[in-house]
Amino acid sequence: MKNVQPENSKRPAGTNTRRGVLLFVLAAGSVLLVRAIPALSGVVTGESSGRGASSHAKLIGDSPAADQIYPATANELVNAVIANELTDREQLLKWICVIEKRAGKETLTEEQVETREGPLYRLLAIDGTALSAEQRKQDDVRIDRLMKDPSPLLKLKQAENDDELKLQKLLSLMPHAFVYEYDGAEENLLRVKFKPNPDYSASSYEERVIHNLAGTMLIDPERKRMTKVAGHLVSRVEFGYGLLGRIDSGTVELERVEVGPLLWKTAFINIHFSGRVAIFKTVSKDQYERRSDFRAVASDLSLSGGKDLLVSRSLPVHEAALR
Repeated sequence: MKNVQPENSKRPAGTNTRRGVLLFVLAAGSVLLVRAIPALSGVVTGESSGRGASSHAKLIGDSPAADQIYPATANELVNAVIANELTDREQLLKWICVIEKRAGKETLTEEQVETREGPLYRLLAIDGTALSAEQRKQDDVRIDRLMKDPSPLLKLKQAENDDELKLQKLLSLMPHAFVYEYDGAEENLLRVKFKPNPDYSASSYEERVIHNLAGTMLIDPERKRMTKVAGHLVSRVEFGYGLLGRIDSGTVELERVEVGPLLWKTAFINIHFSGRVAIFKTVSKDQYERRSDFRAVASDLSLSGGKDLLVSRSLPVHEAALR
């Protein structure tokens, strides 16, 4: 019989969903400085109505998105997308959701809720099988231990706050670190490519890693929202000539979904970096998560209230989440 994982073994004591934004930065490496160029699915045409008027572009192709009018540069479109992402962060809402994640050779299904003290999770299944009575007891003991001593959650919360400050700095570099170009359309979504801006000089380890990302993103042009990102490191990154650390290769995939009016959350995270350096305290080098059933909770939810909510919901294991 498999034992329930201790709080500090293969995963931190929960994972705040705002970490999706951190991963979004790591994956997309995405924002701003581009010129309108021909798209792979057709051509981009500019339109202007005189001095001071904004330019627009139209993709020529077969998909529904190709018939719409877009900003003349991918830079302008991504700018709007990032502004919406930052607005989400400012709202500081708390959420409960179901998470299916890989931890070593196991697949864990958890329900997680954000509280004042930090994120609290309750294990639902291991490798698609609901917990046995003994496993349920072990997980309940783990939760009760956190009720008496929430220091692991508070430590994680502080690490997340530190990462938030780092994120703000990384966001400030994005208008200069990348080059964007339209790359066609997929149904009602616009595809944009991004790559490192050769004229940008990174000033920190984190900036060097982010600046070495390239890939594509899918954007909902009507809502000005990013729905999918796929990125990879274009070259090895060394720190102190490799003595202080290095990242040999890396790939990141993200998917974002709308969970409410003007509210989007990260529903899929697949990240892999090989090397020996850490960028964020709460982001591991290998991470696979699928999130679903997002619901908002009280912004001042206490730890005990979060526990009661997890127990009372008693959600069944979703087969779709276990695939």
